[in-house]
Amino acid sequence: MEDGGVARSLMLAGLMITSVMAGVLFFGVEDEGINHAPTVDSDLPDTILIGTIDSVSVTIIDESMSDLSLLITMDGEDISKTPGPAGTINIDISDLDIGSHALKVVAIDSLGQETSWSKAFIVHYPDESETRLTASPTSFEIERGGDAPIFGLVAHDDITTCELRWSTADIEDSSLGLPLDNEGNYELELTNIQENTTVTLEATCGTWTETTDRVSITIVVAEPPEPPVQGCTDSAANNYDEGAEEDDDSCEYDEPAGEVETGSQEWWEGILLCDSTEQVEGIDDYNTSGFDNHVCQLSFTTNETHIEIISNGLPNHDLESGPGCCSSAQEHVWEIPLEPTNQTGCNPSVSTDGCTMAPERGAVAFAVNGVPIFGPEDGPGGDAVAGQEGAYEEDRQHVWLGICHAHSGPGGEYHYHADSNCLHWHPDEENGETWADYSMESSRTVASHSPIVGFALDGYPIYGFVGWDVDGEVSEMTSSYRLKDGETGYNGIDDYEYVSGLGDLDSCNGQFGATPDYPDGIYHYHTTWVNGEGGIGFPYFINCYRGVMESGGTGNGGGDVDCTGHGETWGPGIGPPPDGCGGGPPGQSSDMASAIAAISNLVPPNGGSILAALSMAVIVIRGLASDPASPSRAGIAVGYRPDPV
Repeated sequence: MEDGGVARSLMLAGLMITSVMAGVLFFGVEDEGINHAPTVDSDLPDTILIGTIDSVSVTIIDESMSDLSLLITMDGEDISKTPGPAGTINIDISDLDIGSHALKVVAIDSLGQETSWSKAFIVHYPDESETRLTASPTSFEIERGGDAPIFGLVAHDDITTCELRWSTADIEDSSLGLPLDNEGNYELELTNIQENTTVTLEATCGTWTETTDRVSITIVVAEPPEPPVQGCTDSAANNYDEGAEEDDDSCEYDEPAGEVETGSQEWWEGILLCDSTEQVEGIDDYNTSGFDNHVCQLSFTTNETHIEIISNGLPNHDLESGPGCCSSAQEHVWEIPLEPTNQTGCNPSVSTDGCTMAPERGAVAFAVNGVPIFGPEDGPGGDAVAGQEGAYEEDRQHVWLGICHAHSGPGGEYHYHADSNCLHWHPDEENGETWADYSMESSRTVASHSPIVGFALDGYPIYGFVGWDVDGEVSEMTSSYRLKDGETGYNGIDDYEYVSGLGDLDSCNGQFGATPDYPDGIYHYHTTWVNGEGGIGFPYFINCYRGVMESGGTGNGGGDVDCTGHGETWGPGIGPPPDGCGGGPPGQSSDMASAIAAISNLVPPNGGSILAALSMAVIVIRGLASDPASPSRAGIAVGYRPDPV
């Protein structure tokens, strides 16, 4: 039993091994005989840069290549190709255009097994930038007939592929080419443009793909400004036109420029007013009732070295006497050198040290109409001009200035404290103007050099507000004095300080330079209304003398009391005389009735009542009772003989 079981087990095991081997053999033989469907593959990429690949390959594998049936298409078009020994087919794509394409292969073997393969791909150009066009500016506003320069830049990877064109119409209908440099820069200049215009520029660039950019430039044509009003702008000319904005060389003069020798008899006749060469009409004092018919009178004589001028002290224009009413004829005698010389040791550009100081009160100069020009201080010792302009309230004595910043003192002596330019001004009577319409602003118009308004007692001329600056241009001359901190002018000249270079003028209120009358140059003074900072233009005329004072004008030298500016009377417009000068004859300075009687003739500038006149009388009486004040400045020059008040 045991031997039979073993044998049976061995037999079964052998059968099993035999069966397995037989199965293995059978299955191996069966697999070797199977015919698979064809396989298709290709090296075709998804994208192709044009010009970089001329052909692609497709590989087909099958057990019987000779029995294959092939259908190959490119974008639906048949390609007749036969696989090589390795089953490879090369397909030419060099003629393909930019864009998407599709390659398809259908392979069918002898058993009818079919393999379908397809591949989509793109042929494209190289990457390149878009065209960019800039222009500057993109808008103009010009006058008719003006020019419009346009410039800008075209930007692209390859400027050599770019074209630029422009048009002032429809660029699609007509245009002109515009050259570019190697960097893409361009320039276009339109000239003599008469009307509003739009310029269109268009740039096109690209090797593979063209792109375009366009800009527009607007040009607005404005009407040209009105031409300046032409005429004679020289106030010294006979046909001076106040409304003229531009000189047209039409000015007419009594004497052709340059034919009259400076300093000659003819020259003085042209400079001085109210002499025998002029017809002088009577003028009025607005502080009196009725027409006064004052007549300005002047005469002069010259010798080899000096000129002597005699005047009656009445101006050639209407006046307002002010509290010192009323102006009356005087006897003034002025004598100055024909050729002034500078004082040694006087350098007014630095300070007044070494220079003869002009009187604080009383005459410092005379105007070309023979009227005295006084220092800046009023009787109480304040700056009369600053007080008139409201810088402070004069509470010591009633003082005010009239036309041309002038008035008269007791004794009727009319005099200027500032300005005086009205002596060259004339009212337009046809249009209803009077002397009361005078405004110094007309004399400050920077159109031409001001004429001479007077002469200092050293012989040097005084011009109006406008002169020639260091560049020879007309300009209003400015003072180099300013108020000290916290001061107002109440204390007169003591309230001011000189600051070199603050304005155009030096410490004497002058400068050296050419003038219309002295083309080779001369030291000369100017009237001033403002300083270099725009403040008040102290000292208005002069503060010291640059020239030699031949006699007099030397202050209180030798211990003598300086009575300059103080005559027999004192009152409104001038303070009490210093000790030693006398207080006026009996009945003048102390007689209340006489003071009130003098005031009774005064009519305030805007009218007034008897009460106002009496109030003014009280002010004067109070002034008569005030303490004396002693001036400390230099006296008067030789030839000045009246009693200034």
